[in-house]
Amino acid sequence: MPFDLSIYFVADPECCGGRSVVDVVIEAAEAGVTMVQYRDKSYDMARISANAAMLAELLKEYNIPLIINDHVDVAVAASADGVHLGQGDSDPKAAREKLGFEAIIGQTAFTREQIEAVDDTVVDYIGVGPFYPTKTDKGKSVLGAEKFAALVELSRVPVVGIGGITPDNTKAVIDADADGVAMMRSISEASDIRAAVVAFQDALKG
Repeated sequence: MPFDLSIYFVADPECCGGRSVVDVVIEAAEAGVTMVQYRDKSYDMARISANAAMLAELLKEYNIPLIINDHVDVAVAASADGVHLGQGDSDPKAAREKLGFEAIIGQTAFTREQIEAVDDTVVDYIGVGPFYPTKTDKGKSVLGAEKFAALVELSRVPVVGIGGITPDNTKAVIDADADGVAMMRSISEASDIRAAVVAFQDALKG
């Protein structure tokens, strides 16, 4: 399936300012995000499965791919468009076998060794970061522009920048050769979700 990493919204139910993750995602989709990842670290499989199925159905109307974080079987059951796998998650080859040729498979990679190990016949894109300090991935070394750009050069697949990205600092990530930017709280916790998405669109035009 074709995909556009430009504004890659990572939606986590715990980071939606008390609002429904489904409502937040639909508002973001209407505003113009280009991809959505459903990320739920609760391991409440009933909730994860229900939300994934609902989001997969609703996002079809917007022609926006839905990526499920970690849970390959949930992605299969929900007919989602793909999965995003961390370094400790399922093997990308096994995920490809379950999801099929058309699925989108992303992988997190934040070191030279991890990027060089990415199989570009299986993985469609990688998430590299954290570019900036972030509340989500505490403990990882912040890359900054120079180290990020050096890692992008090693990648044989498109790269989305992750970690602490806001409309105000998006341009630096793109200038470091990212194919797009991924964000969570900058959209999901915004008082005006539409305005937040538009701010990212404007930043990408700049």
